[in-house]
Amino acid sequence: MMVPAMAIMGGLVLFPLFNGIRMSFTNASPLKPDTHWVGLENFAYLFEDREFGEVIYNSVFIIGSSTILSLVIGFAIALLLNSGIRGAGFFRAAIFQVWIVPWIVIAILWGWLYNSDFGLINHILMQLGILREPVNWLFNEIPAQITIITGYTWRSIPFMMVVSLAALQSIPKEIMEAASIDGAGFFRRVVYIIIPLMRNILMVLALVQAVRLIQDMTLPWVLTHGGPINSTMTISMYTFKLAFDSWDFGLASAVGTLWLFVLILLAAISMRTLSRNTN
Repeated sequence: MMVPAMAIMGGLVLFPLFNGIRMSFTNASPLKPDTHWVGLENFAYLFEDREFGEVIYNSVFIIGSSTILSLVIGFAIALLLNSGIRGAGFFRAAIFQVWIVPWIVIAILWGWLYNSDFGLINHILMQLGILREPVNWLFNEIPAQITIITGYTWRSIPFMMVVSLAALQSIPKEIMEAASIDGAGFFRRVVYIIIPLMRNILMVLALVQAVRLIQDMTLPWVLTHGGPINSTMTISMYTFKLAFDSWDFGLASAVGTLWLFVLILLAAISMRTLSRNTN
């Protein structure tokens, strides 16, 4: 009974995976008449390529900042909703609506918000006196990175909030009541009780969301196309451009293989840390 499922998994997951690893050691390209083995040439080229270094930095900075910000804000909202405020169910449902919005819709919305001519962000900042003239958010390096980070953060907050809220509600009330009787205030309970008890969940949550974001290329592709000057070029977009702009399947597969190795390494470190914390 397991044969059909295993066959589908092998055809759709395992074969592409191992075939991509195999291609990373070749010069595979539809523009070349034949494909031959090149060994580690693709990997050597990537480590010497300055653009690849910029892509790695952008990916770590953009995805890392977005994950941390969304985790902190989502956790804070979960604490607020778990405190028993009125309308918690309504606010939880309203915030989670953001999670079901497709990425392409978010990209178009963010393009409108950060438009240099009629964007709402420039209008608000100029009304507050923070800006004297409109900022070209999508055509300058640092503002473009800020735009992508805020978009990723906004989209990720609902997921962080829902999982954090579920974890908060699983903490025994007796522990919180005992701490409150002993004189521990709200912030002390958060720092010394809630966060230590939720540490493993928050770590897994951050890892899952970082992997999810690093696979996305819709937002930077629609808004900046990786520019200006590759400042918003992430590893997923870089791999796509190598494969379907330069038609260098071998080099794109090498990037994917390195990407896979890093993800496996991060997962192994996380699992080891979790096992230590559990023990």
